[in-house]
Amino acid sequence: MQLPVFHRTRHRLCFFRLDPQFFLYPLTPLPPADIVLPDPHQSLLGQLDEPDRRRLEQLCTSGTSACIGLTIGNRRWQCYLAPTEQNGWLLSAEMDHVRHQDALGLMEWQLQQAWGQQTKQLPMQLPTLIDTLVTQLQADRIILWRYYPAEDMLRPLYSQGLPFLLRPIRAERRYLRTLQQRGGLSYSHCAQQPLLSAFDYLAQDGIQYRLDVPLPADKDIAGLISLEYSHPRAPVTPSDMQFVAAVAGKLVQLLDQPVEPASPDDLDIGTLTPLLCRHTGQDFFNQLMLQLTTISGADMALVGLQHHRQDKVRVLSCYADGQLQPPFSYHLAGTPCTFSYESDKHICIYSSNVAEQFPEDSLLQEKGLQAYIGLSLKDEADQPMGMLALLFRHPLDANTPLQSLLEQLAPRVRAELLRRRDQEALMVAAAAFETQQGLFITDNRLHIQQANQAFADMSGYAREELAGCSILRLRADNPHTATLDAIVQAMEQDFQWQGEQQLSRADGRELAVSIRITKVRDGLGIVHYVCGVEDISGQKADKQRIERMAYFDDLTGLHNRRFMVEHIAHTVALAEHEASRGALLLLDLDDFKNINDSLGYATGDALLVQVGERLSAFAEQLEGASLARIASDEFVLLCPNLGHGYSAAKTRAEQLANALNEQFLLPFQLGSLRLHLSASLGISLFPVAELEQEEYMRQADTANHMAKRIAPGSHVFFSQEMADEVEERLRLSNALQQALKNHELELYFQPQLGVHDDHQLGLEALLRWLPPGRKAVPPGHFIPVAEETSLICDIGDWVLQQACARIQDWQAEGLLPGRVSVNISARHFHSPDFVTKLSALLQQYPAGKHRLTLEVTEGVIIGNLQESRARMSQIKALGVGLSIDDFGTGYSSFAYLRELPVDEIKLDRSFIQHIDRRPQDKAIIACLLELAAILKLTVVAEGVETEQQLASLAELGCPAYQGYLRARPMAEPQLRAWLAGQG
Repeated sequence: MQLPVFHRTRHRLCFFRLDPQFFLYPLTPLPPADIVLPDPHQSLLGQLDEPDRRRLEQLCTSGTSACIGLTIGNRRWQCYLAPTEQNGWLLSAEMDHVRHQDALGLMEWQLQQAWGQQTKQLPMQLPTLIDTLVTQLQADRIILWRYYPAEDMLRPLYSQGLPFLLRPIRAERRYLRTLQQRGGLSYSHCAQQPLLSAFDYLAQDGIQYRLDVPLPADKDIAGLISLEYSHPRAPVTPSDMQFVAAVAGKLVQLLDQPVEPASPDDLDIGTLTPLLCRHTGQDFFNQLMLQLTTISGADMALVGLQHHRQDKVRVLSCYADGQLQPPFSYHLAGTPCTFSYESDKHICIYSSNVAEQFPEDSLLQEKGLQAYIGLSLKDEADQPMGMLALLFRHPLDANTPLQSLLEQLAPRVRAELLRRRDQEALMVAAAAFETQQGLFITDNRLHIQQANQAFADMSGYAREELAGCSILRLRADNPHTATLDAIVQAMEQDFQWQGEQQLSRADGRELAVSIRITKVRDGLGIVHYVCGVEDISGQKADKQRIERMAYFDDLTGLHNRRFMVEHIAHTVALAEHEASRGALLLLDLDDFKNINDSLGYATGDALLVQVGERLSAFAEQLEGASLARIASDEFVLLCPNLGHGYSAAKTRAEQLANALNEQFLLPFQLGSLRLHLSASLGISLFPVAELEQEEYMRQADTANHMAKRIAPGSHVFFSQEMADEVEERLRLSNALQQALKNHELELYFQPQLGVHDDHQLGLEALLRWLPPGRKAVPPGHFIPVAEETSLICDIGDWVLQQACARIQDWQAEGLLPGRVSVNISARHFHSPDFVTKLSALLQQYPAGKHRLTLEVTEGVIIGNLQESRARMSQIKALGVGLSIDDFGTGYSSFAYLRELPVDEIKLDRSFIQHIDRRPQDKAIIACLLELAAILKLTVVAEGVETEQQLASLAELGCPAYQGYLRARPMAEPQLRAWLAGQG
């Protein structure tokens, strides 16, 4: 069925035909497009709220003409119904305000006459009175409020029209006083009215206009009635105000009406009006259960709170067997109440045999109950929060009117349950309030409303003295704590603040406290401040002692790094202001780690103390200089006022560096031990434009590293080229890490040949870095960078794995290129798990045993001869050969060749390069070959590039060589081809 298409006109009065099934058919042109019409495909009853639907059904059942107000599409329609033939109705609908003028006076007189004849049915008149106001004044919603002076609260008892959550409002006394004095207040633009600020729902509900009229009670007010409009309306006339006041006077009688026992024939919400208007809290629940059992004939009525995370209801009131029962709890599982969390229904009815359907419900079985009707109440988050149930020992009529009654009661019961839940939460909060931590709560004017005993003890005041006291009176001014304005600003932005303040105690003393302030709103929207206070006077004393120690080094008594970092910032800023220059000298003791390792940390500490004393004596001679120990063996000397020009400052800094080095010319005497020590210096001049303060320390550290590379005891001034080199090495290190992950590294192999017959004896595995799309990175560039970090260990593990895998593959193919040599760095060789990883690798690739040789330099061994000997013995036990690489260029000593289990020495290319032209080199090689023969060591000459060099080696009896003369390093595919050519 569809509505006929009429041209939409500008008027707001339309006529419809209403058929017996309550479908609407337009008889006149449709109203403007901004007015929402009912859905033509649904019955009008299904589109109305429960009060409107019930009144429309009652009116149509009576068969008489009447006026009625209906809420459709957030607009209140004022309708006039007249019966027609075939049980139909003619409905006229006015969709805008109606001018009453003198009609309201006539209506008031008619109502007064009717009230005089119906005094015995006063409780039943509440819905009629409210509907009269809706009809005559075109209100979209009417709310009846009850005022509770003890709580200073307005609680809604009844509402009609637009949906409204029955939520209490904190009563503004100024508002109530003005309302009582004027006898009524009307507002436009409600959300912007200061007097209505407590009614914070107005803006959300789109209420534009409102009329409030008090319910008089002697010299005070019993409550008020609010007419709310979601659309603009004409100003309220005296006739309007008088009419509403007359109805309000009648409503006061309802509020004062005593609660009388109901009868089973009074199954109507009006019967419960006195109960709804007069009682709240536990009395409300008790009276409601009593009245419901009477008017419904139920054998049991109960109401309880339900936690949405628990399958359990705690019964607040239960009436059964003619009396109130003690409170109890029961689990919902296996009972008819499970519908509250298993479905979206808010009412559930079992008209008969309910005990048989729920055999596990002991209550149903013990009481012999046959029928059940339950109402589920949900909270603001649409979670189950309460139940109301009626139970019967006899079956119910399937069309029982109890469902309608419970639906009308639902908003008020829900509001009371929410209030009870909040009260219980407050009781728990009150218990938690009495904690050992100081707590107090203030109003929005910062006057204390409540304080716990812990805060009272802290302040020295009694709790009664604190009540109503301004916290500003308890705050002592202190220049080191946040100001009141700063606290207020933080509260406005973040709704909380935490910091330190001084509490002014009752005895006049000041107490350092840490306070946390949180701005909260209660359920009524009222602002409070919750404050947690902790006595930190003891912590402050400890902190001051710690801060005194924080800027000094425990060992030497000098300033520490923290002091120096802060002092540099101050000194540089002062130099910039005075246009002067200074220098930061970072001093690092050379080889101090070896002293700690060999002589012990006690000796190292004693040495540091003497160094500190010697440097302190030097710094005291310099005006304005500051000295600090910033790390284990690092000291910083900060020298301002070295001149106004760069050259003068650099010259003076050079003199200071030389003078510092002279401080280490004399040995340090530690008991009977005399130690000679040197120090490397890095120097950074300041100020430098646009340079961050921490950069000066970093520059000096970079220069210090460069000085150590030059020679122990050197000093170097920082330059930008140093920074660029450090940055380039860092970039290269990062790129090398990615290269290892991205498989950009590859093994090349260089054959080792016999000198006399060029017979292939073995291979040396060499690492190459081949970035895709770019030139290869020379090993001399990236290997030193890798050796500075643990990355060399990761690379070394990868090279060993690749080499062993190749040996395994070659053996499986029958390809026997001889032994394979792999270079091992010092950091990798001395890593704790090196031998363990090597052993596991040989278990995975057993062909590597007796075919793998590790090449180490003399420096790897000499650093710790005893540890090196033990580790090399473990490696030999695994079946791995050992070779001394670059022999003759380091700390060459024939003694360690006798003590170490090595198999081979490799002559460095620097000896081979001029062997055919320098007799000295030839003589050295002859001696080394003779020594190797005595020690039964194999010798390989590296870097052979000419036939003359090869002939000289052959003349001296050198057994093996490698070099560009016969074969360059090559990738595995080229190696296979080369080996095939050799065969």
